[in-house]
Amino acid sequence: MATDPIFDEMNVTTLREIYPRAIEDEFFLDTPLLAYLRANCLVPFPGGTEMSNGFLYAPLIGGFYPPGGNFNITKRQTLSAMRFDPKYCYVSVVEYLEDILVRNKGPQAVFSLIDIDLRNAMNTISGIIAVAMALHGQAAGTNIVGNRPNSINGWEEALDDGYCPQWDGSIFTAYGTQARNGAVRSALNSPVYWGGTSTGGLGPITYQVLEETYQTCSIGREEPDLGTCNKALYAYIKERIQPQQRFAQERDPYFGVSGMRMNNAMILKDDYFPSLVYGQNDPDLGNWLTGSFTNPLSTSPTGSNFPISSAAATLTVGEVFNWWNTKKWLFRVTDDAEFGFGWTGFVRAQDNTRVVGQVKAMVNLECTAPRLNKTLYGFGG
Repeated sequence: MATDPIFDEMNVTTLREIYPRAIEDEFFLDTPLLAYLRANCLVPFPGGTEMSNGFLYAPLIGGFYPPGGNFNITKRQTLSAMRFDPKYCYVSVVEYLEDILVRNKGPQAVFSLIDIDLRNAMNTISGIIAVAMALHGQAAGTNIVGNRPNSINGWEEALDDGYCPQWDGSIFTAYGTQARNGAVRSALNSPVYWGGTSTGGLGPITYQVLEETYQTCSIGREEPDLGTCNKALYAYIKERIQPQQRFAQERDPYFGVSGMRMNNAMILKDDYFPSLVYGQNDPDLGNWLTGSFTNPLSTSPTGSNFPISSAAATLTVGEVFNWWNTKKWLFRVTDDAEFGFGWTGFVRAQDNTRVVGQVKAMVNLECTAPRLNKTLYGFGG
């Protein structure tokens, strides 16, 4: 039953204060990794049915010979290529004309509803892509968790060797549609490192592990220039290693976030990086919450440190860490204005006052040299 009168004296005579005149973001997190890739690895896609990059996977035939001996002049194939499809992402912005043309206007409109929703749309599409980068873009199959053929080809499928499970339990025997460990041998391999115990539990992060894995993805002058993890592992690194003054603390000049430098790499914390402590299973953005999975390994792949399944039937993922050589990554975005994180503008519905527009992106992620990058997981302190 409605009150009578419907307003009291205070509501009739006093306006409501809105202060501060800003909308506080209480949902989105920060992703220095995506910002770093967009700033340093962005390569416009000019058009075509697919993206391709070539690689050398074998030497030519040669060797020592005696005077007058014959040469082996067999033609050997030494080149192949990876293929990637354009992938598409969108976020819809929906408004009602009554709201934006009649009510949310003039001096009574403290905030612009359209401006807030457009900023929300850009944050949403960035969050979706940030989470998808840690996943894969392949159809479900043997030892591939999840069916994501429309998603970007994230780093977990790039940084695998066809033998070791990635952080979600998937094993990727192909990358860029090119089979691993066949004719191209190990050219596209990046063995995942297990940092947990021999029984599948979580292990501590150590300076030794970071240094040795850093070196495994260093070849000559090519060294990692970026390390990423979530806040929990970042804290573990500081708690266990920083007291020894192994790392120099500094602020990243591009994004203003605090990081640690190790060798040639800056280690940054990323809120959307897979994590046991800070990960989430968000129905709107995706899943970056780690868990456990059944160990698929009957033998331990060389150099991976993974236990065999008879010793560790279950692997607990814990915290995840990546070494990156960002010169070997291509963040592909179309050069078309509308599909390059552009705004379509509003389109009216036919039978009501609703208007709808989208922020759209044609985007994908390519790694041209997986062996110069590495994933580590299984850490808990």
